[in-house]
Amino acid sequence: MAEKANTQVDELNKILTNTLDYKSVLLDLSKSISHQATKNKLREFAAVKEKESQKLMELVKASGGQIETNERMTDQEGLYWVPRPLPEPQDMEVILDKLIHAERNAIEDYDSLLDQKKLQIENRDVLKKHKQEAEANLDYFEGVKQALDKKSE
Repeated sequence: MAEKANTQVDELNKILTNTLDYKSVLLDLSKSISHQATKNKLREFAAVKEKESQKLMELVKASGGQIETNERMTDQEGLYWVPRPLPEPQDMEVILDKLIHAERNAIEDYDSLLDQKKLQIENRDVLKKHKQEAEANLDYFEGVKQALDKKSE
C-alpha cells in the first residue's frame, strides 16, 4: 500500500510557493510604481516575504519533506494569493485590492495549516508569526485604501 502523502508538508510547500510568488509580485510592483514611499513599503514587505520563505523552507525540511515549488502544481496561477493579471502601476486602487486579496488568502492558508492537530509546537509558533504579519499587512493595506477613498471623495 502506498504511503499516505504528508499533507502538512504539502501545505507548507503550497504556502512557500505562494510566499515566493507574492515576494516577486511585491518587487515587480515596487519597480513600476512612481510614488517613492509606496515603492519603499513594497520593498520592505518583499524583504519580509523573503525571510518568511526561508523559515518555511526550514519547516519543510524539519517536517521530513522536500522543498517543492510550483513545478508540482498543475494550475498554479489559480492557486496564487495574488490574482492575475497584475494591475497597471498607476491604478493604486486596483493594486490595493489585489494586495488585500493576497493577504486574506495568506491568512486563510495559515489558518488551514494551523488547524492541523499534528502540527509541532515550534512550527505552530513560526506559522502564527507569519499569520500575524499577514494580518498586520492586511490592516495596513485596508488603511491605505480607506485613506485613498477619502482623498478621492
